[in-house]
This record gives sequence, C-alpha cells and structure tokens, in this order.
Amino acid sequence: MKFPKHLITLSLPLICLAVCYCAPTQIETAVPSVSEFVKIKPPHFSKLPTSSNPKYAIANLIEISEVDPSIIIHLQYTRPSRVAKSPLYSKNFPALLRPETALRLKHANNIVKKYGLRIKIWDAYRPPSAQMKLFNASGRDERFVANPERAASQHSCGTAVDITLVKANGNAIPMPTGFDVFTPQASSFYNHSDPVVAKNLKILQYAMHSSGFHHLPREWWHYIDINYKNYPDTVPLSAINL
Repeated sequence: MKFPKHLITLSLPLICLAVCYCAPTQIETAVPSVSEFVKIKPPHFSKLPTSSNPKYAIANLIEISEVDPSIIIHLQYTRPSRVAKSPLYSKNFPALLRPETALRLKHANNIVKKYGLRIKIWDAYRPPSAQMKLFNASGRDERFVANPERAASQHSCGTAVDITLVKANGNAIPMPTGFDVFTPQASSFYNHSDPVVAKNLKILQYAMHSSGFHHLPREWWHYIDINYKNYPDTVPLSAINL
C-alpha cells in the first residue's frame, strides 16, 4: 500500500510541544502550526456535538464513544500501571474529551480506517486529583509527568489523549512500546529498525497531524489538540459527579 507523500514527510524531525500544560508557555507559543510541517490544513468544525449526559454537557465534555463508537476504549489507569501501582480511576470511568478534540479524534480514526486499523484509547480526560496521584507515583519526575502544582496537565483540560493503533477487530499490531514505557524507543523521533513498527507509527502520526494534533516528543502515544488554548481550565472530578 502506498502512503500519501505527507506521511513520508513525517520521517523528518518535527518541532512539537515539549510540555502538556493548559496555560500557554514560552515553548508552546513558539510552536509553528501543523500545516507548516506537513502542508496539511487541519479540519475546522462549524458545529460541535453536545453530550447526551447533562453533567458532561455542563462540564463541556463528551464521551469519545458518543462521537465515534468505532474507537476502541481501554483506559489504562482503571487498573495498576507501570507508574501508578494502584488504579487512578474506577472500572467504569468514562473516556471523555472536549467536543472539538473528540471530533478531531474521529477525523483521525477515519484516516487510519483506510489502512484497516482503528484508534485505541489508553487515556483521555484525567481529573486533576488523578494527575496529582500520578505525579506523586512517578517520584515527582517532571520529565515524564506534568506537575499539577506548577501548571495543569492538558489531560485535565480534556484536550490531550494517549492512543495506539490496533486492527479493526481490536487485535494488537506492532507499535514502538507499551503505555508509559519511558525508554528511548518511546520517543516520537526514534528511528525504529523494525519496518512494520516504523510504518505503523507513521500512519498514526500522519492521521493525528492531519486532524489537528501535536505529538509529545518523549511519548509517541501522547497527542494534544492544536486548539488547546481555547480550553484553559481544568475540569475537577466533582464537575462530572463520578
């Protein structure tokens, strides 16, 4: 299968966001638009969906499955993980995003479907209280987990998502690493020797950049809505009454 020329372009180093804060930082304000990198104009949405759940609607969040039920949900923090040894969420915790971010994700999922794949969600909206627990569990390591005492995580604003790719039937495909594996191979720029892994990562990057997301350099799975500055406020857990 031939890749679009935009996809091949992604093999070149890209300058992207280095932090995932809601408030603009010096680094973030210097980041060029996605179109300057890959010559793709991200989609603009004239109308955004509203959650059918009144609590989520008031918080300006929506379940990803309500926007695109073909996206696979598998939240990693509903169970012990590599960083957090205890679950951060209840087993029935919903995968939520800002409506605009959810539409961007649907757009990306439609792209990967052309390759017989689907997006799988590892994490989406993360309450500030869960972010604090995660930061403490990391040993307060700001290289890999945003310090909520310094600036809010984009996850807590509903504009960041951790994802991977799977087959249409949900089966795993070769990707660079597992979730929260902070090795050199986790870098978005790592030169993978396995051509299948490299190809799958290019598909993911192409789909997400085309849909209006930046990626985080240290984590190939982490993407941020380019319009994150439109949603500067975190959403506390109490706002969705879980």
